[in-house]
Amino acid sequence: MADIIRERRFNFLIAGVLSLVIPGLGQLYKGQFLRAVLWFLMVGAGYWFFFIPGFVLHFFCVLGAAFGSAGSDRIRLPG
Repeated sequence: MADIIRERRFNFLIAGVLSLVIPGLGQLYKGQFLRAVLWFLMVGAGYWFFFIPGFVLHFFCVLGAAFGSAGSDRIRLPG
């Protein structure tokens, strides 16, 4: 069987802006569901307990969405 590895493509600007509006939304746009949920919860908790940690976490969330890898999909072809 042959494998085709397709790298996910995304627009870094859209991913960053989406995470700026709602933490984790940029990761969700990139197809990273678990990271999106974790960022949403961590940034929300940071804002809930103290403003500064929430702001710092939100900043890193946006950076991760914009400049992080989107991963790849592995497709297995019969033959």
